[in-house]
Amino acid sequence: MKRKHKILMTMTAILFLLLSAIPADTKGMEETAVWDITWKGTGEEPFFRSSVVMEVDLKGSCTKDDIMIFVNRQKWEGEWDYEQTLKMTFYEEGNYEIHLIHRNGYEETRKITIELSNPTIPKVDSGSYTAGKWTNQDILLEAHGSKAVSKISHYEYKTGNNEWRSMKYGRLELKRDMDDLVLIRAVSNAGRYSEIQKIWCRLWKKKPQLFKITCSERSLNGWYGKIPEFTYESEQAEGPLVHVYAQLTQLQTGQIQTETDQIPQIKKDGKYQLKIWTKDEAGNRSENSFHTVCFLDTKKPEILIRSQNEFQKVSRYQKVKIRIKDENLQKNAVKVITSGKQMKGFVQKGEYYESEVVFDRNGKHNLLVQVEDMAGNASISEKKVFKIDMKKPEIYISGIKNNKSYKTFVNVKLHVKDENLDEKQTRIYLNGKRWIPDKIKDDGYYVLRVEALDLAGNQNVVTKKFTINKKGVHIYFLQKILAGKNISEKSFRPGFQVVSLEPVQVTEFLMNGQKVSYEWEKDKVYIKQPITENGNYRISLNAVDANGERVSSKKITFFYDTKKPVIQMSGLNEKSECDYGTIVAVSLENKKDYWTKVKLDEKEIKNLTNKISFKKLEPGIHVLKLQAKDAAGNVTNKRIKFAVTKILPHPVKQMVEKDQKKETKVKDKREKSMLGLWIAAGMAGVISAAWLFYRKYSK
Repeated sequence: MKRKHKILMTMTAILFLLLSAIPADTKGMEETAVWDITWKGTGEEPFFRSSVVMEVDLKGSCTKDDIMIFVNRQKWEGEWDYEQTLKMTFYEEGNYEIHLIHRNGYEETRKITIELSNPTIPKVDSGSYTAGKWTNQDILLEAHGSKAVSKISHYEYKTGNNEWRSMKYGRLELKRDMDDLVLIRAVSNAGRYSEIQKIWCRLWKKKPQLFKITCSERSLNGWYGKIPEFTYESEQAEGPLVHVYAQLTQLQTGQIQTETDQIPQIKKDGKYQLKIWTKDEAGNRSENSFHTVCFLDTKKPEILIRSQNEFQKVSRYQKVKIRIKDENLQKNAVKVITSGKQMKGFVQKGEYYESEVVFDRNGKHNLLVQVEDMAGNASISEKKVFKIDMKKPEIYISGIKNNKSYKTFVNVKLHVKDENLDEKQTRIYLNGKRWIPDKIKDDGYYVLRVEALDLAGNQNVVTKKFTINKKGVHIYFLQKILAGKNISEKSFRPGFQVVSLEPVQVTEFLMNGQKVSYEWEKDKVYIKQPITENGNYRISLNAVDANGERVSSKKITFFYDTKKPVIQMSGLNEKSECDYGTIVAVSLENKKDYWTKVKLDEKEIKNLTNKISFKKLEPGIHVLKLQAKDAAGNVTNKRIKFAVTKILPHPVKQMVEKDQKKETKVKDKREKSMLGLWIAAGMAGVISAAWLFYRKYSK
């Protein structure tokens, strides 16, 4: 019995496999796994500064058995709280890569960093600056070297009671006066702070004031009866310590003595110069300094007078240099008697005292110098006379005005006036060529230049620009041959050419009575945007010249047409066929369009009209080649291939169609029957084989 049972089970399995092989319609639906991931911890994904819990909520029909989870490429074998909820806790510091894979192929990867320790303390470079020392140069601090599990996000700094501020690219440039500690720390991507690095920065740019200087002796004309003693009063303020620097120079020998926080003492007679200034420990020096000299002299002063244009009788400008040689000149005893202008007081240059007198007014001028030194020695110079002419020649031009346009000839007249005129140096140019004043008749642009020079070197140049434009302004339509015609040109921009010798301004570009935008191209004016719509157009241009005279172009009309002729055909069915005897006709939709070429089977058709009909075409394939054109020049080419079939009597035609339908049904039925027979034969063969197998093993 057991053996028979096994045989029956085997036969049942074979039948099941055969039946399952028969085609059947199946419908299935793949469901993509969808889950939500949330994080609980201090920080924001992907950086956390505490342990973190990852919660995974499955959605839809997805269960935990459909999911595989890998943490840092190691398969996670943890437990789910529920069938569709998972909580994973990460306690240790480090970087984690969580990879979730659904059995249908959907996957997702999340990367997080858990940082439980603070960043290392940063290193701070101050460049050439030494911490704790005063400087007057900007201090550049650069923070670097901190390390953190989540890497360093940025560095922050703080001074005094101020808030922490971010350091751009880890750099901090100090430019303002300060004497304070700068606190610097690193901030990781997870939001943790390092220990604070401190650096004492002392920056001071404010210059110190010069202390008050006093002298124990009174000066008499730069001489002292006793050795003078100079002292100062210290006025220390905030910031770095200020020191006094004093420099005493022996002018005859050049010996220099410099002291700090005290003033050198003069010990014997001679010429001395004392210079005092202040400087703080940051290197800032006072803007002002104290200067004084002491001297003795017994020689008579020497006076030297030299003029700039010494050999010129008449000058437009005269500068005279006065030099007085005396080691101990009494400046307040120097008198310069002149009608000129003394530009500056006497200044010592080497062994001379120098000054300058300038004569810059018309007329005759005198100069006399009187000097006296500390010992009472006096000198008087020789009297000098100078003649000054600073006035430019006066040029008068009549008959024209600058930048003026004239519609008739002009008659130019000139007159040059000057007391010391050099007639040989007076020149007249017209358009760059020497010219004698006369009438100017021809149209054109003109530049008149008159140059005049006098004996003192004063030059005057007068230039006048003018135009003679007897022809006026002319406006021409650029597309002359298109006026009054049909136009099919693409991107068509009608325009005008403006011909004028002087500037012209367009006031209106009108198209069908409306103003349109335009643009200049040299002397041509076009509408800015090409015409795109078909229709009748009328354009004109209005302008005004430099004299305010208005001018208008002619009104130009044309028809703009870019639509190609439309060819219509009748007599054919959807398959481009017709029965024998059917009239086939072609025509043009627009009556104004015309045929330029019509060929039927390569035979050209003559005497063309708007509608052309073809009667009694022979059965077979025919080719019709058509070409049409409109008044704007748009061309349409078309090739039509069609067939003319033979006519069958109506009863015969019905019989043929009936037989064709019947034959189609029989053929479909025969194919279905054959398929059934093949399936039945297959099943019979299988049953026979099974019966033989049963009889063989049942004995």
